[in-house]
Amino acid sequence: MTRLRGFLRDNGLTLVFGAGFLLSLAGQAVAGHADLDTRLVAEGLAPLGFGGYLLSSDFAVDVTENWQSEYLQFFL
Repeated sequence: MTRLRGFLRDNGLTLVFGAGFLLSLAGQAVAGHADLDTRLVAEGLAPLGFGGYLLSSDFAVDVTENWQSEYLQFFL
């Protein structure tokens, strides 16, 4: 128990930021999937499953565009 408490104390900030990153990525995946399915249905196409969306280029493009804009803001 003491080792766990020490690990959490020594790495708490990293764990919080890592969890925040994973939660925001999951939120982006859910929102992006809903948006893509809405667009596909509007065009008369079959919706894509969540796993298919995660492996699609649409998800990759959305994530990289988001990261690109964030890095540009930090560098400027």
